[in-house]
Amino acid sequence: MSHQITLNSWFGSNPDQAAKKLAKVFRMSLEQSETVVDKLRDGRPWKFARKISDHQAGPAAAYLQSLGFQVDLQPLDSTDDDAMDSLAEQEIPANQYESSESELSLPFVFLGQGKELFGITFVNLLKTIVTLGIYRFWAKTKVRQYLWSNTVFAGDSFSYQGTGKELFRGFLKFMGMLIPVMIVLGALQAVGGPIGQMVGGLAPLLFWLLVPVLMVGAWRYRLSRTAWRGIRFSFRGERKKAMMIYMKGGFLTAITLGLYWPFFRMQAEAFWRENSWFGNLQGEFTGEGKEIFGKYVLAIFLSIITMGIYWIWFSAYMQRYKWSHTRFGNAHFRFTATGGELFVLNLVNVLLLVFTVGLSYPWVVVRNQKFFTEHLTLEGDVDMDSVVQEMKESGAVGEEALDAFDIPVDIG
Repeated sequence: MSHQITLNSWFGSNPDQAAKKLAKVFRMSLEQSETVVDKLRDGRPWKFARKISDHQAGPAAAYLQSLGFQVDLQPLDSTDDDAMDSLAEQEIPANQYESSESELSLPFVFLGQGKELFGITFVNLLKTIVTLGIYRFWAKTKVRQYLWSNTVFAGDSFSYQGTGKELFRGFLKFMGMLIPVMIVLGALQAVGGPIGQMVGGLAPLLFWLLVPVLMVGAWRYRLSRTAWRGIRFSFRGERKKAMMIYMKGGFLTAITLGLYWPFFRMQAEAFWRENSWFGNLQGEFTGEGKEIFGKYVLAIFLSIITMGIYWIWFSAYMQRYKWSHTRFGNAHFRFTATGGELFVLNLVNVLLLVFTVGLSYPWVVVRNQKFFTEHLTLEGDVDMDSVVQEMKESGAVGEEALDAFDIPVDIG
């Protein structure tokens, strides 16, 4: 079934911001969306000329309501569908849409504030000092809970369900495994001779092989503790597969003097994204190394000339490329940040940190989160209700304690 969406009014304090977000949802120009908001403020309803699918109707309405719009969803039968198609053909150029149903663009929003995060960070610092560092696991959890809960998609916020106790217990178990190994390796090196030399040469290699294994555990833990509308994400990649990808990619990148990196990067992205699930919905990634190879080589050349500055523009391109090739079901992501915008963000962040001697770090974190969410949208048709229903039947995903050893990892 399709729906007709009508906006009856708007009650908010920032019409410019509302118009900007409305333009993203309905894929219209900013000038058009400003006209719509002005109409609504005058008490004149606005009706979207295209029908939208049943799957999109709920999330779109929830998000629009969170922006202050009064939304009316009208179910359409087959007769209404035909009438809407005829009306749309008259009002909208044929090449603007690929089908009779419109694909809405649902943006992400971050509502956090620097002063709030500063308060959390300050208290965390005091408790960490008093407990000689032990509280840092609970501190990390509190920051994540704040960031997750202030990140909103389609009118609903994400939640972080991990605990400091899990991180602390995972750390203890990891150290319980690591310390005996380090003692044995140290003893063998102390013996000297061929054995000591061999151990000394193999130790860095063993650590390098261990990194992707720990990354899988960290990412699995983080996703399994992340939820939206009560439904958890999960990661189902295998440690062995990650190790093989990073062994092969690292070796070939080294012997080709970096030229293999685009192919290695895309293989790694495919591993992380295709093994990430939301409920029973699996991620897909279609990026290929050959498609970014030319821009990568050019970026190296221009980065040398610009003393590394151009790499920021390449980083923005990579983010746009990776997100545009990431899908969940029939929906795909879209990231719109440019190199210039990313450069300004980083420059202001550095200046803030330097002139405040690091005290502005919470504001920098908030600026980064807002920047990311303001440029990320999900476009297409995903039946969120079916994901919710099936996930309620399957239950939450449990994780082993070792996966709670949460090393720094940044995917995507």
